[in-house]
Amino acid sequence: MKFKSLTFDAKKTLKGKFKPSTAAEKAFQKALKKVARVSGHIVEAHVDGVKIKNSAQMKKALEDYSKLIEPWARRQSAKLLEQVQKSNKRAYTQKSKAIGVALETNVAESDVGAIAYTLMNEQVALIKSIPLEAGERAQQIAFNAALEGTRAAPNEDTIAELQKQLGLSTEVATSRAQLIAITETARANASINQARAMKVGSSQYRWHNSGDEAVRESHKYYHGRKMQGQIFSWDKPPTLSDGMTGHPGTFPRCRCFAEPVFDDE
Repeated sequence: MKFKSLTFDAKKTLKGKFKPSTAAEKAFQKALKKVARVSGHIVEAHVDGVKIKNSAQMKKALEDYSKLIEPWARRQSAKLLEQVQKSNKRAYTQKSKAIGVALETNVAESDVGAIAYTLMNEQVALIKSIPLEAGERAQQIAFNAALEGTRAAPNEDTIAELQKQLGLSTEVATSRAQLIAITETARANASINQARAMKVGSSQYRWHNSGDEAVRESHKYYHGRKMQGQIFSWDKPPTLSDGMTGHPGTFPRCRCFAEPVFDDE
């Protein structure tokens, strides 16, 4: 399969259309932050200074909450994946018009559906992990505080810092929820995009990053050349300068995305 060049015509490319859905990401973040807040409140209700009043009781409350939210988590994941699929399908429709070739995107729906099902199960597990991780973090901090207290001359500053950390349970859980939402939206977009691309005849893609100062160095340059616009094969994800291997959008907090390339471009 031959391609004209590693560069691209900005007037013809529809790079922005293949970005993860901003609306989907925001909605997913909002939903997951609710879980984080409840998880943090459960932890804080069982905390007294740097001690956990009843560790077993706190653990059970968090485990019960994790189980309780499973049906809700499945609905939130389904909403995210539906929005991502619709956004991605629209991008292919516009790409088809731009290159003047009819891309039979409907034939890819079974492949996309299978990918979405796998993603949903993984996302539900991640959402359910938010309260469990909050509990594990609290127990570790309380343990460290107890260990410090057994010393002949405990460091009061250290204990005060541990108490502060324990009081930030809601904030830390919220940060974790935000990371999951950002990463999973991009990963869903990347996985669905690849499944549809390969099914309709694309074997390669152009790498696009966000183009701002927050782009990590390994996503900005590849073997000494600018990463933006470089073409890679779907079946051979690049290994970046930081040692990580993958397609755009498959890394934590990655805002890069792939624009499928076809013979007719």
